[in-house]
Formats: sequence, structure tokens, C-alpha cells
Amino acid sequence: MELNKTKKDIIIMLILLLIAAVSFFWIAGIASSETSFPGTYQSLNEKSETVTELMGVTAASSTAISILPGDAGTPIAEQMADLSSYFMFILAAIYLEKWMVTITGMLAFRILIPLSCLLLIAARLFGNGTWKSVGIKLILFALMMFAIIPVSGIVTEKIDASYQSSIQQTIEESKKDAEEIRKKAAQEKDESKLDQLLSKIRGGVSGQLDRFQDTLNRLTESIAVLIVTSCAIPIAVLVFFLWLVKLLTGVSIQIPNVKSPKALKRKNPIQ
Repeated sequence: MELNKTKKDIIIMLILLLIAAVSFFWIAGIASSETSFPGTYQSLNEKSETVTELMGVTAASSTAISILPGDAGTPIAEQMADLSSYFMFILAAIYLEKWMVTITGMLAFRILIPLSCLLLIAARLFGNGTWKSVGIKLILFALMMFAIIPVSGIVTEKIDASYQSSIQQTIEESKKDAEEIRKKAAQEKDESKLDQLLSKIRGGVSGQLDRFQDTLNRLTESIAVLIVTSCAIPIAVLVFFLWLVKLLTGVSIQIPNVKSPKALKRKNPIQ
């Protein structure tokens, strides 16, 4: 009986050693490669391109408003300029997600899972129940940590699909309005004559300002959607997995309080 138990322990330890080796030398490379998650990377790349395009549209619209005669458009131009801080924050969050796909795969399969296998082997050798418990918890934690970005990507992809046409329409209309103002300004440099020229198209200066106000509102709505899909959902998935880890393993992981970015402390531009 004792001999059978020894053989069983040896077999289990060899299997754990094999799992650790495969995880370290093979799975870690696959899990940290961009080619292993083409859908996730494509979605994040498309989102970063959209944010970059929105930043360009915002800057162009702000410049176009400053061309309009008088100072009536100055508040809208300033509010549009303030939106750049939000776009920069969203873009940073997107690049962080792309980095996390690589780093979580490397951390999970090259460090945590091999370490947990070694702990389970040590637990078998020395009969230490604490090491066994810690090893199992590390495996669960590593797998859940690795799944955070792909799972959040699946959720955000559904939301992005429903709002993508609206965001694209905002980009196209904003470009059109800004280009129209630039062309009219190029035709007539004199401010009074430019005012007369604008009065002949779409309700004059006041009409142009109303359109740019609508653009500002649409850009603000786009920011809200991007913040939800790029920041709120990944954080919600992280909190869910931490809760799941605590439920399965009894380990409570506290998330430190992080101060809001300076950009997000500013006054809401539509207020």
C-alpha cells in the first residue's frame, strides 16, 4: 500500500513538473504573442485609430470655430480643446490594455503557474497542506488574470459595434463642417466680408455655431462611450474576477485607491 502511494506521488509530481515545463517553455510564448489574439488586437487597434481620428477632428473643429467672426464661438472652441485631455486618457487606457494582453500571459504561464506547480510538488514531498492550498489558488488566480482582457474585449466589441456608425458619422460631419469654414475663410480674409459670406450659407455665423455645438455634444457622447468600453468595462471585469478569486480561493485582493487623472477632474464640457 505504501509503495503504491509512493508511485502515485511520483507520477503526480512528474505530471506537475511536465505542466510547469510546458507552461514555461511553450504556453507562455503563445499566450504572450499578438498572433494568438488577433481579434482582441484588431479591436484595440481599430479603437485607437478611432480615438486618434476623433482627436484630429476635435482640433480641426476648434481651429475652424476660431476663424468665425467675433468671439461668440470662443467658449465652444475652448470646450473642444479641453476634450483632447479625455481622448489622451482613453488612448493611454487602450495601449495599456494591449500591453496587458502580453504581460498577463507572460506572468501567468511563465511565473505563476510554474511556481504553483513547484509548490504542489513540494507539498507532496513534505506533506504541507498550506503549500498545496497556495499552489491551487495561484493556478486559479493566474488563469483568471489571463482571461481579463479577452473577456472584456468580447463585451466591449458588442457595445462598439452598436455605436461605431454613430461615432463614424460624427467624424465625417465634423470634418465636413470644419473644411467648409476653412474654405470660406480662404476665399475671404476680411472678417466683415467673411461674416457676410457666411450669412448666405446655412443660417450664417449663428447657424455655424449651432452646428459646432451639436458637434461638441456628439464628441462628448463619443467620449462617454469610449470611456465605458475602454475603461469601465475592463475595470468591471477585473472586479468580477477578483470577486470570483475570493469566492473560489478565499483570498481577498484589495484594489488600491487611485486618484482620478487631472484631465477627468476638469469641469464637464457640456455643463
